[in-house]
Amino acid sequence: MIREEISKLLAPLIQNCGCELWGISFSNNSGKGRILRIYIDAIQGVNIKDCENVSKEIDFLFQEYEVFYDFNSFEVSSPGIDRTLFDIKQYKNFVGDVVSLTLFSKVNGQRKIKGTLIDVLDKRLCMKIEKKELLVDFKNIEKGKLDLEDQLNKKNG
Repeated sequence: MIREEISKLLAPLIQNCGCELWGISFSNNSGKGRILRIYIDAIQGVNIKDCENVSKEIDFLFQEYEVFYDFNSFEVSSPGIDRTLFDIKQYKNFVGDVVSLTLFSKVNGQRKIKGTLIDVLDKRLCMKIEKKELLVDFKNIEKGKLDLEDQLNKKNG
């Protein structure tokens, strides 16, 4: 619920800066307290200047809106080449790529799986893992990321 509320506040502000909200995550860091991580992207990619501009815009909201009171700080960054995938629409853009998933509940005895994303259905991902197809319910995905090695191989040709 809090994720949706924060996303609704941030998305238009980030769009006004020429970027899009890719996703948000929360973490606890000893010494820094609770941190809100905001990932932004753009068609042309994002650079440090984009992150600085968005950060300056968010700073005002961060101090004014109650939804941010639980956080000690926030960070703005690009999703990176091995980007975390936050919603099912994002997975659709990476059919054919290798994806690493951490699951809430085991599938075939495993909580961590890595395979090629074959298809994205309504509420499931179809993955190829060791020559077998596997269906994974989207609600069972705790964290999904693009595989760094696969992305570097694609980038380098």
